[in-house]
Amino acid sequence: MSSQHPYASPPSSRRWGAVSWWFSLLLIVPLLLIIITLIWTQFVAGTGHGGRVFDAYTGEGVDNALVQLGDRETTTSSDGTFSLRGDDTGTIVISLDGYDSAEYVLPATSEDIDPESIEIALRPTTMTGQVTNRVDESPMAGVLVEAIQDGSAVSSAETGEDGGFVLNSIPEDAEIRFSYADYAEVVEPIGERAEMSVSMRPGVISGRVLDEAGEPVRGASVAIDDVFVMTEDDGSFRLENVPEAGELIFKAPGYHALSRELDDQMEFDVTMEDKHIRAIYVTAGAVGSESKWNELLDLAERTEINAMVIDVKDSTGFVFYETEVEMAHELDVVRPQYDVREVLDDLRERGIYTIARQVIFEDPALAEARNDLAIMDSQGGLWRTFNGIAWVSAYEEEVWDYNIELMMEAVELGFDEIQLDYMRFPSDGPLDRAEYGVEEHNSESRSAAIAEYLRRSHEAIMPTKAYLGGDIFGLALWEMGDGGIGQNLEAMTPHLDYIKPMIYPSHFFPGSMGFDVPNDHPYEVIFYSLQNAAERIPDDTNKLRPWLQDFSWGEGREYGPEEVREQIDASDDFGATGWLLWSAGNNYTEGALRPADEE
Repeated sequence: MSSQHPYASPPSSRRWGAVSWWFSLLLIVPLLLIIITLIWTQFVAGTGHGGRVFDAYTGEGVDNALVQLGDRETTTSSDGTFSLRGDDTGTIVISLDGYDSAEYVLPATSEDIDPESIEIALRPTTMTGQVTNRVDESPMAGVLVEAIQDGSAVSSAETGEDGGFVLNSIPEDAEIRFSYADYAEVVEPIGERAEMSVSMRPGVISGRVLDEAGEPVRGASVAIDDVFVMTEDDGSFRLENVPEAGELIFKAPGYHALSRELDDQMEFDVTMEDKHIRAIYVTAGAVGSESKWNELLDLAERTEINAMVIDVKDSTGFVFYETEVEMAHELDVVRPQYDVREVLDDLRERGIYTIARQVIFEDPALAEARNDLAIMDSQGGLWRTFNGIAWVSAYEEEVWDYNIELMMEAVELGFDEIQLDYMRFPSDGPLDRAEYGVEEHNSESRSAAIAEYLRRSHEAIMPTKAYLGGDIFGLALWEMGDGGIGQNLEAMTPHLDYIKPMIYPSHFFPGSMGFDVPNDHPYEVIFYSLQNAAERIPDDTNKLRPWLQDFSWGEGREYGPEEVREQIDASDDFGATGWLLWSAGNNYTEGALRPADEE
């Protein structure tokens, strides 16, 4: 009989029981962790937010940007992604050195946004790069690099020995300016980039201008595009801010104009060739008349004459060639008398220097068509001279612009020089009734208006090979004011290459220069007048090129070969850079001129 208790359980294996207990525990613990995580996520931590921060220019993810939402924060991973648990509402703030901070305002309810789809762009505010020398590609140290906004620098840096730079705090839509002494400034819009490398070229041209004897030429103009400078006493010059390409123009009164193509050579020493002008005036009608034109060409062929002054616009206001200036056509003042290109080609082949004569403010055609630009009469209507001629006001800038446009067209056609005539206010007529459209009409305002018109004309013509000359009264060499017409010698001189006083002995008053009849003293009137001008503008005597009379008028001697030659000799003895003969009918005294082979 067994000794086991009848109700006792059969003996169990202790090993299997232990395994079963641990296995159960392994199943229960992970399940509890999952449950706890779900409870935390759904009821404690909220839904949370995730997204990506990227560079606004490159689109690449931004690493280590600080992401903040309320009192919670994290940083982006290497690919720019982030995950941030916290409130469903509020503003996510992203910040990182070298970038503008950015904000993302979360919607009021979580249903309005996918918590893992937030995309935030950061705009770089730091730029890096390198500056090199365009000539030899070497790095440039010490270059000033600036961020420019609204014309002012808002941040700056300087390149190191390797030419590299780091520029911080760059505002949106800024420009980057690179500056270095004697180099052309470089300005680049920032665009959508954080790296910018540029090459800089020398921006300063220097050199000397000499004459054929090797002597310095003082006061020569050196110009390219809209930059220019005048040579010093020793003929040296330094021209800054030159463009990348173009034609460098050298001009000086009494010399042929020169041009040099700009290249990497930044030093130019040039020699200028003398040019002594001996000119006659030719009307448009004479140019258009085959017989008269050939007569004048033959005169130039036989004598010392080497230049012609040709009317392109005279005191009628008419333009005598097929102009493309729109305003001339609107005014219906185009009256072609000759083929300007054909005439210029012919004269160029003959070696004749060409001067375009352009009358400015005695322009009745313009005055009649545009009363708003004209001098008006206080008693009503247009003001007129004693001869019934209407004038435009020299104060009107639209008149300036019209004439500058015609002038530049003449330059483009190929004239060697532009000569402005009647660049003044009227001198006869009921002047007390003249209304000029300004509050103050006096010596100062008149002189200032004429000088400003000349300044603009001179700056327009400066970068071309053409010279600018201006006719003035012979009395202006003696009159210290403006003579009532705005012609003040000192005020006009800086803005002209050639000053052309009309020193007609017949036009001087009795007693002038101590002569009862100045017309009887052609040599002395010319010589003394030029001497007086030289005392007033001692540094610019080379600009003086007088008009001489080849006609008889008024009391005194009849003018023939002797009288005309005396004037020429006086001009030459003074040392003027040339002379011009005036005959309204273009009838010149050949006996006063040297033969061509005696030049």
